Amino acid sequence: MNLAHQLFGGAIVAQLPDGWMDASDARPVPDNQEVWLEPDGAERSVVIEILERAECADAQSASARLAISPMAAPGRCEEDRSGLPSWLLQGRRTLTQPPVRRLRGGAVEPSPSVPSFKSWLAKKSEGIKEAAAAPKKDPDREKAVALMKQRGLDKCEKAVGLLRSALKKEPGNIETAMELADALNAVMRIKTNANALVIDGSLDTPANKRVWKSLGDEALPLAKKAYEARPGDVKALAVYADSFMFSCSAKGIVKQALSGTAKEYKRVANELRKYPKWDGAVGLVFLGGLYNVAPWPVGNKQLAKKLLGEAASIAPTRRNLYYVGVNAFQLGEFQKAAKYFEKALKAPCGSATEMDFGGFLLAESKTGLARAKQALQNEGKK
Repeated sequence: MNLAHQLFGGAIVAQLPDGWMDASDARPVPDNQEVWLEPDGAERSVVIEILERAECADAQSASARLAISPMAAPGRCEEDRSGLPSWLLQGRRTLTQPPVRRLRGGAVEPSPSVPSFKSWLAKKSEGIKEAAAAPKKDPDREKAVALMKQRGLDKCEKAVGLLRSALKKEPGNIETAMELADALNAVMRIKTNANALVIDGSLDTPANKRVWKSLGDEALPLAKKAYEARPGDVKALAVYADSFMFSCSAKGIVKQALSGTAKEYKRVANELRKYPKWDGAVGLVFLGGLYNVAPWPVGNKQLAKKLLGEAASIAPTRRNLYYVGVNAFQLGEFQKAAKYFEKALKAPCGSATEMDFGGFLLAESKTGLARAKQALQNEGKK
């Protein structure tokens, strides 16, 4: 005849043969165990031990299966629908019962140092949920992120390769798509000096166009996907703005300035203006740069002067001060140009993206300062 016995303070009910003894009445038993002995010195015993929550494929099986279940020898027991041996458990585990007892001597008071079975299981369940919700870490992506922090052409190109691999494994990952577009932008920025403003002409060379065409056409759809999926995310916006600028530059600055592309470029730049602290007021820089290089009727150097000056006032970084100097030189304001080129030589870069072409900015500021001083001397001779 079997009798129902409450285990772990009633959290589990087990059917055990009549006359079996609770071992804790005779000797110490760990708090995570229930040990029952056959009477009259027989050698058989039953040990029920709480180990940890078993990993299961679905919630139904996870709610009932215990680690002991697969250990039962085939043919010795019959499992019910819950997956638990019918000779061992009656019904499902109930978590509304009193907490785990300190079993030594059959004490009924809960141990102050041992958590209840209910709280133990709740913590385990919460941990499993958190682990399932946590994003999976891709080793290629992790390496790429570290390389991007170090910058430099070689490291950024390696990051591009790693992120391509990561995105191939998980094509729908928006974060990886944005990081790949960002890495491609960095490579283009370093190789072509960010298509920066220069005193004479532009960096719109055939060699640079090939770089923008090859990498820009890859970066733009990735960046656009992230931008559309993450509205209000300034990084996604900035990555998209960079990708758009480089991709358009592959077709020629003048040609694009006179097409409908300029409208989208201005829209994105104005959206970036809402975040003046991001990358040294880069929205103002994008917009001022467009007005400075575009031909009539889009181009307007006086408006460029206002926008670039505002950017330098908000963030007096090397790039922003240099751009004010270029605009002033082109307007014939050589005294102002000399002043800002000199400031640019002393100013630090304001961001990682600016550092990508920081050396170019230094060299051009030095050249610009010399040219502005020469222009002032020539004016003095007249």
